[in-house]
Amino acid sequence: MCGIAGILDYRTPISSQEIDRFVDSLTHRGPDGRGVYLNNAGSVNVALGHRRLAILDLSSQGKNPMPYGGEDGQRYWITYNGEVYNFIEIRSELQSLGYRFQSETDTEVIIAAYEQWGLNCLERFNGMWAFAVWDTIDHSLLLVRDRFGIKPLYYWASGSKFAFASEIKAFLKLDKFEPKINDQVGYLLTQNCYAYEGVTDQTLIQSLRRLKSGHYLKLTQDGTLTVSQWWETRDHFPNTANTYEKQVEEFRDLFLDSVRLRMRSDVPLGTCLSGGVDSSAVASSMAWLNQKQNSKLERCPQDWQQTFIAEFPNTFLDEREYADEVVRHTGTKPRYWKFDDREALNHLLDSVWSMEEVYGAIAVPIWSTYRLMRQSNVRVSLDGHGGDELLGGYTWYLDWPVSQVNENLYRDFHTTLLPSILRNYDRCSMAHGIEVRMPLMDWRLVTYSFGLPAQAKMGGGFTKRIFRDAMAGIMPKKNRLRRSKIGFNSPMVEWFNGGMSKFLTWIVNHPLWLESPYWNGLSLRDTILRKTVSQTWNQSDWGLCLDTWIKINIVLFKLMFIEFETPESIQKQYN
Repeated sequence: MCGIAGILDYRTPISSQEIDRFVDSLTHRGPDGRGVYLNNAGSVNVALGHRRLAILDLSSQGKNPMPYGGEDGQRYWITYNGEVYNFIEIRSELQSLGYRFQSETDTEVIIAAYEQWGLNCLERFNGMWAFAVWDTIDHSLLLVRDRFGIKPLYYWASGSKFAFASEIKAFLKLDKFEPKINDQVGYLLTQNCYAYEGVTDQTLIQSLRRLKSGHYLKLTQDGTLTVSQWWETRDHFPNTANTYEKQVEEFRDLFLDSVRLRMRSDVPLGTCLSGGVDSSAVASSMAWLNQKQNSKLERCPQDWQQTFIAEFPNTFLDEREYADEVVRHTGTKPRYWKFDDREALNHLLDSVWSMEEVYGAIAVPIWSTYRLMRQSNVRVSLDGHGGDELLGGYTWYLDWPVSQVNENLYRDFHTTLLPSILRNYDRCSMAHGIEVRMPLMDWRLVTYSFGLPAQAKMGGGFTKRIFRDAMAGIMPKKNRLRRSKIGFNSPMVEWFNGGMSKFLTWIVNHPLWLESPYWNGLSLRDTILRKTVSQTWNQSDWGLCLDTWIKINIVLFKLMFIEFETPESIQKQYN
């Protein structure tokens, strides 16, 4: 997992200073090293950059951008962010075809697979990725994003210049990049801040595009740019067993194998443990595999037993009771981050800067938990993200007619919910150089789950029916049959009444709030100030809190990414 960036210019040579600024703006994504490939001698000027988070093969052999192929071993140059978990199996297949490898990385396997099979190699990859390949013979650039958009990739084209990067903030370091707000997206965000990422490639900056999940981009020597889709989940549904009992068995095997593959690492592993069904299943499966199938764990580090738990003492958000149940069951080593209002609010703007685009919740607890993980010398976390949208984990799903369950889940997974959640966890983890791996996002498990009847997901008053049944004997019964669902949220109501009051008063009086084209700034300001001054925000105002935060997020985005304010300079204005 890393940060990648690159520039192509069809007319003007690229300066080393510009590519250095561009790639080093992503240092947080890759604190373990950097690399740059720069060539102004061809028909197209090209620069590729990489910030490395070393996970597999910690030696210099894993350095990116990595050359490969051709008579001189340098036809292709790849810069890569992500992990292909089944690289060992693909490597063996390529070796049987005569390939030889210089490193123990998955990067070299990816570029060798591309040389052998072209774009068909993507179908073989089990993992998450965003990568770029420069072909020095064809003078063409290929950008590819994984099936579900777990890893980010943005691009920008203006005149003779094209650039790509893992995050929006990198583009602020480019020469001639002049960000302007995209009002169409701004308005869309106020209607549904989750849905826009799955329905459009546009961002809050007019000229900046997002490469959509399951797509690739090709840029040729003459400047022709094409974007094509290489993956559609519904085209890959497998045949499933005829009986529910057999379906449970098949699901269990797929999930355990997904966890097994994601335990491959040359650095310590951990997991964020909430005590919910998904994270409890991941942590419990890691322990079960270590005990029952240890011989099948290839490239698994000795130190995989750390669990990271957020505590919210004396609030409805606290789930430590359930998390501790898993700790006792697995024998893992717990590390607790005790929620502290003052510390959390001190990092409010830092989390917004990390998140970049608008998200419908305050992400400080997530951001802070991954910071604790990095401080504990853990670089990889196996987490339970994706299960709610894949298997119907939200309680409102129980109200859907059975005939609508699968289609609605498909929409939430691919379009209306999960894409923004994936972005949230990528940014919060990579802000601290943490790679998050998601066993429930294994493409085999995803296609299998969508091929199941709705009754396998909802039944007996339970959500995630098949998942709960598949984990019998592996995870604690208390967690497996848990009905309550809390989610990893911030105590927004309490903050609006107290710790955020000064910030709220300042921002709703800011010209960007009052003059917004997306809402009535004066009317909303008066409502928010009335509740804030009187400290009368309550749990029935949760929807208004979320709506207010989304609007605040848009204002903060404009301040940081259009007006170039920093979190520090903003904080000085209201403290």
